[in-house]
Amino acid sequence: MEPVKKSDVLVCSKCGVELEVTKRCDCSDCEIVCCGTAMEVREKSSGGCCC
Repeated sequence: MEPVKKSDVLVCSKCGVELEVTKRCDCSDCEIVCCGTAMEVREKSSGGCCC
């Protein structure tokens, strides 16, 4: 996993929980785990409102 940046949102592929990053991580070998699997960075939406 590449380093996460502030405001990235990580998502669990099993349960769907989302985690917002509040502080940048420069660690090159970091994994945030939920339900036994590494969480993935959610793709940013292409502008517009979320509602």
